[in-house]
Amino acid sequence: MIQDYRNHEDLPDNFVSADVRHQQLQRCLRLGMAHLDDAFVLYPGSLALIQGDLPNSILRAFITQLTVSLLISNPSVDLAFVDGANLFPYFEISLEARKHGLDPLGILDRIQLSRAFNYHQMTEILYTKLPRLIDTNPRIRIVLVPQISSLYLSKEALQYLEYDKLTSTSSILELTQAVGKLKSLSLQYDLVGITTAENAPHSKHKALGGTFLSHSATDVIRVAVTPDSNRQNYTLLFTVQKGGPVVQIKLSHTAEREEQHQVPLTQFW
Repeated sequence: MIQDYRNHEDLPDNFVSADVRHQQLQRCLRLGMAHLDDAFVLYPGSLALIQGDLPNSILRAFITQLTVSLLISNPSVDLAFVDGANLFPYFEISLEARKHGLDPLGILDRIQLSRAFNYHQMTEILYTKLPRLIDTNPRIRIVLVPQISSLYLSKEALQYLEYDKLTSTSSILELTQAVGKLKSLSLQYDLVGITTAENAPHSKHKALGGTFLSHSATDVIRVAVTPDSNRQNYTLLFTVQKGGPVVQIKLSHTAEREEQHQVPLTQFW
């Protein structure tokens, strides 16, 4: 017997009407980085994973560019930055804003920052603080969580687990719960979630934390530096693996001398 789904209320849970999908695409956000915007879209309810092993200085520079590009390209929204790897590039964000002729305070005022110093705090932020922030600030449409798995699989985490007579499985379980919560918040509040992660040891394909991250993400992009890169001048090679056509994109960066500017701190939550 063929089901009649003309009544909207009878639609299966995993079906979305073409009209709803069209409305979602109309509300898509832009990454704001050349050529990457042409490869895939950030639509409400999505969770993007950018994974790869970048030197810390280049990772920090990339997070700077990503944060400012997101805010410039989407002027009507704010961003929640959940920092679990001490990567919030406050001073660099101010300089990047000035490069675009913008007041750094205008950019920093649109960032809500929360820092975690161990994996329990990271889980608490995602489960409790982040929903509370979104409920009180409807302008929050982007959640950026750099290096989401670093605290759960750090040496300190293993020491905590050993002290509590637990195995590493406990922190991995909590990581999967935290990622699941981030994804559910993206769906519940129509947000765009973006996270980064290192590669798993001895693997060119898995993100640190296992395949769960890749399976949970709507979009998966691998990033690597070219061999001729250094701290000042580098080229990033992006490979879109999921969420769009499989393409490779190169973005180059050349350092420029900047004036020193002093800017007050942004808001914490």
